[in-house]
Parts: sequence; C-alpha cells; structure tokens
Amino acid sequence: MRSVDDEYIIVGSANCNQRSMDGARDSEIAIGAFQPHHLMNEEESTRPEGQVHGFRLSLWYEHLGELHEDFKYPERIECVNKVQFLSQSFWNLYTQKTIVDMPGHLLPYPITISSNGDVKPLLGYETFPDTRAKVLGTHTTTLPSLLTV
Repeated sequence: MRSVDDEYIIVGSANCNQRSMDGARDSEIAIGAFQPHHLMNEEESTRPEGQVHGFRLSLWYEHLGELHEDFKYPERIECVNKVQFLSQSFWNLYTQKTIVDMPGHLLPYPITISSNGDVKPLLGYETFPDTRAKVLGTHTTTLPSLLTV
C-alpha cells in the first residue's frame, strides 16, 4: 500500500524486480485510487480529506492503536516523532518477558546505523525475538534445495 499526500493510493502486490515486471512470469495485481475533488490546495490551505485520506488514517489506527491529531499531517516532524515513539513503545512491549496484548503492530526494525553508515543489529538482538532468524540475514551464493514463494 502506498499513499501519496492523501490524494492517491495504490494497493497491490507488484514487486519492483525483473520477475514481477517482466509481465510473463509472475501474476501481479494492483489498484489505484484518485479523487480529483479531494486535492491539496495550498492557496486555500485545504488538505485532501476524501476516502483515500480516511483509508490511510484507518490503516494507521490499525497499526498504531490510536488516532492522533498529528496523524493528519504526516509530513510534519511532530507526526514522525509520534510514530517513532509509538513503534518504540510497541517494541518494548514485544520484547519484554511478560506476554501482553499489543495495542499496535508497527515495530522498528532492530538495527542501528552508525554515523559512517555501518549497519548492525540492535544490541542483544542478533536474531529476531523467539526465532533463530538473523536480523541482518546471511550472505550466500548458494540457494536452498527447496524454494517457496
């Protein structure tokens, strides 16, 4: 799902790789929605508030567990900070010893990036919680004998 300024949304399964974009190998499907009567108008300081906007807010509610005034303005730093705060809170709940019902589903990816660009797993999380799956994966030149998609 991709929403652009609450004016246009595309929902689908198209992957940007040779296999998907070839047209003859994988079946892909997507739908786009655009509402010409619900557009950003900077001269009048109006924002799009049609069904595309409503759909984005409902998805954010599902994943963040709450509605907040800042979510109406996803381009603002206040919104970014709120989403980061909530996702970090969910990570803290998810990784605690006591199992709890999660109020939301959006978690930060457990990595750190140094000032010189080095990517490392979050300290103490070389694998995802409750799994042996490596956070950074493993480089290999061989493929497993059985592949599933």
